Amino acid sequence: MGRSRTGESVRVRSPTEECVQGAEGGVVFGMVIELSALYVIALILATIVCLATTFLGTIQVLYISVYITQSDRRLFILYLASTAPFVSMLSLIAMYMPRIWFLSHLLSFLYFSVALWIIICLLMQIFHGHHSLVSKLSEHLQHIEVATPPFCCVFPCLPKVQLESKKVRICELMVVQAPCVRLLATFLSLVIYFEYQEKAFVILKVLDFATLPSLLAGIYGTHILVTTVSRLDELISYRYVVVFRILDLFFMFFGLQQPVFDFLARYGVFGCGTVLPAIETSFFWKNLLTVIESFFVTLISSILLQPSKSSFFDKHPSCRSMTSRNSHTVDTNETST
Repeated sequence: MGRSRTGESVRVRSPTEECVQGAEGGVVFGMVIELSALYVIALILATIVCLATTFLGTIQVLYISVYITQSDRRLFILYLASTAPFVSMLSLIAMYMPRIWFLSHLLSFLYFSVALWIIICLLMQIFHGHHSLVSKLSEHLQHIEVATPPFCCVFPCLPKVQLESKKVRICELMVVQAPCVRLLATFLSLVIYFEYQEKAFVILKVLDFATLPSLLAGIYGTHILVTTVSRLDELISYRYVVVFRILDLFFMFFGLQQPVFDFLARYGVFGCGTVLPAIETSFFWKNLLTVIESFFVTLISSILLQPSKSSFFDKHPSCRSMTSRNSHTVDTNETST
């Protein structure tokens, strides 16, 4: 603490705080001009990769719009297909305007949380609702698989749970509450951040920690449902598990990057830059990594989920021919019996 010329108390920040958080109130208007060649190359690379991701995402949207008949199924898949382009664009914007990295992260995390619910909505749509799904499960299975991530890593010997409609509903509620809690947390985080700026980070970390059980419960409920239902043959032709695994791994990498880069920044790995403070420098590179990851997610999903390989695209010629062949095989078998 010190005193200003007017006699008021002024808090003097330590050199470490100054390096990590930067000078208070100073917006870096000349950032692009002052950037080194490395940062300029990173921005150019991120822009090109983001445009490529958006291009691939647009092609996916066109295929989804043309080759999927049912409107609700089409809407769910459109949301999931837009995940990587949306996250990529937010990360690119945060690279050009580093001070909004926090807003970019919040909106991306909210999108992922809703995607957990959407992936289960898509599952229910495939089986025409909760009761139909439970009925189908009861015909083939007796237990719900609860030894799934993230808790199977801590509790590897979790017992099998008897399959019941009520327990499946509980898993659905575990998934639904995650985006609801995340939406509330996002709103509170934005209010706190814009009110207190840099002074709000301790409160925001406490809020993040408080909402972590909700997120873990949502992820756990999603894994239980998908792992249990994946044993049914009806899902194979849709490649639904592939859709889930891509989203799950993307969310995992995105969620882990935030604390890792924050830790590296606060322990001086990124030094004390002349243009950006260490915390914003770390998230600049974290956002570049996210842009690159988003491109590979879009590319891999485009290859693995081609209309000719997934029954989601029921209007695609290859899907219709495959369906007709299957029905012909069934008719032949019935005739022979």
